[in-house]
This record gives sequence, C-alpha cells and structure tokens, in this order.
Amino acid sequence: MNKQVEITKLSSRGQVVIPKEIRQQLGWETGDHVAVEVQGDMVILRRLQLESYGEGRYQQARMSLIK
Repeated sequence: MNKQVEITKLSSRGQVVIPKEIRQQLGWETGDHVAVEVQGDMVILRRLQLESYGEGRYQQARMSLIK
C-alpha cells in the first residue's frame, strides 16, 4: 500500500475533511459509514458496509468492516 500523507484541520465541531484524492483512491463516497478506532495516539478510519436484512418496517441493518 502506498503511503500518502495529506494535511487537514480539525473543525470546531470535531469534523475532519478527508482530501478528495484519498477518498477517490479508497473508493469512499458521500454517505458512506465509517468506523473510528483509536490506537495509542492514532485514529484509524475504516469504511463500513451496510447490509439490510428482514422485512417491512422491522427491517434491520447490520454493519461489517470492509477489508
């Protein structure tokens, strides 16, 4: 995997913009769900895959990490 470093800022609301080039490289799109994990002084983001199952108004969603 290529190591790519970009600089971004943390907003007053705790939001971080992931640069467009990195989103495109990872195939991340608007509305994707992301898991946030802390390891020491690092934050790791992983895209989640939403899978629906069940029927009707009782339909539930299950999330799994995309590797």
